[in-house]
Amino acid sequence: MISTSPSPPCCPPVLGGLFHDPRRLVVGDAPFVGVLDVPGTVQRPPVRLYYPAELSSFSSSSYSSSRWWRRKVPRRAGYFVNDRLAYFLQGFAHVSIARHNSRTHVWILRPLLWLLSYLLPVRGQARDSGTGRGVITSRRRLVLFSHWTAGEENSIFCASLARRGYVVVSVHHRDGSSCRAPSHDGSDCIYYEHFPTGEGFDPRRRLRQVHVRVREFLTCRSWIVGEGGGGDSFAHSYTNDNAEHMRVVLDQIRPHLDDGDGTIAAGFSYGAATAALAATLMPEKFNCVVLLDPWLHIDYTSRGVEFDFPPEAFGSGWPSSSYASSSSSSFEVISSANDDDADRGGGGVGLSIPSVFINSSQFCGYEKLYAATRRLADRINNPRVVDDRDDDEKKDDHPPRAEMHVIPNTTHSNFCDIVFWIPRRLIGKAFGLGDANPYDVYEEILDKTVHFLRRH
Repeated sequence: MISTSPSPPCCPPVLGGLFHDPRRLVVGDAPFVGVLDVPGTVQRPPVRLYYPAELSSFSSSSYSSSRWWRRKVPRRAGYFVNDRLAYFLQGFAHVSIARHNSRTHVWILRPLLWLLSYLLPVRGQARDSGTGRGVITSRRRLVLFSHWTAGEENSIFCASLARRGYVVVSVHHRDGSSCRAPSHDGSDCIYYEHFPTGEGFDPRRRLRQVHVRVREFLTCRSWIVGEGGGGDSFAHSYTNDNAEHMRVVLDQIRPHLDDGDGTIAAGFSYGAATAALAATLMPEKFNCVVLLDPWLHIDYTSRGVEFDFPPEAFGSGWPSSSYASSSSSSFEVISSANDDDADRGGGGVGLSIPSVFINSSQFCGYEKLYAATRRLADRINNPRVVDDRDDDEKKDDHPPRAEMHVIPNTTHSNFCDIVFWIPRRLIGKAFGLGDANPYDVYEEILDKTVHFLRRH
């Protein structure tokens, strides 16, 4: 899918009042938000770019003479990667109902979900854009965003940052944590991997997986800033015209990325843990971290395992376990390529760069999880300084670098786009998204994020 859009996907006027309208959240100095889906390569997962754009013709003569440019209407900028709601629904069903290769999924769920994808209002929450839009040619800060375990959409959050002047790269992970991720050539897909909880339980599976995520995260950063890695050889399923358009947009974005002070690492839930680990292992690459309702504690007390996650962010080593399994799986093949970081036993400095924690009241209600969140924030605010000065002098050298926020009456799902896909009357009753107004919650999340970024 290749397009630019004046606003993020929104409810059609005929449904006005029935759904929360996200358009009011996408405000800023940029006239438009450009959206570009870039397929993955062997080295790099698929990404979606959101960038500030303006009404103009691209300067490239090769682009202006291409067949794509002569189209009356570019392809729409929708919610889902590859613009297929049915694929997302199939992946979500694989996560929550029945595996994708089960008879129930193949013969019952798949046909129903394809039909549902044509009927759901969310399919209409995308608008065509009839005018070419150019990248705003001024220095722009880079945000790298990582999704949670089901691969839920955070398009409104990313588009809102782009309207405010940021270039956002949303990573679509291929580590087995997305509900459904396309392969590099589009010939296959990678479904969410359910880790065993019985005899095959091994806490290190999740630890290895988050390192795979971090490598993908860092590869995408190196690719977009032009440091090498990731490649721009697009999948064969994309036409030459589409590939040419991608290259032109990327060539216009890259020279204007202001990465002198480091990239902004951001993520939601498991993605927040990914961003925290990336900034811990490579602090010189990042300026600050945005943690949306972060998942920072793994509690399998029934199996005798409990630890802060990821341990490296807390300055700790990996927990030992007697549950390590030698059985092979698709994940074991991926993790076999891990470097020394994947099996480290010692601690380290931990996360030390400025970070903002924006939490739901649901996650704060989990005592151990919230305690871990506060421990990480305290660690960032009180770095270990080895000298003879008293504590007051040390605090003067290190003003608070971690901000902690809790949004009342919210659940984990309030932080993703699902609140704009469900009729207002069903949000609280059928889906349990808390008593707070979903629009007001999303606005508060954006406000706290932007205020933090302006200070860092």
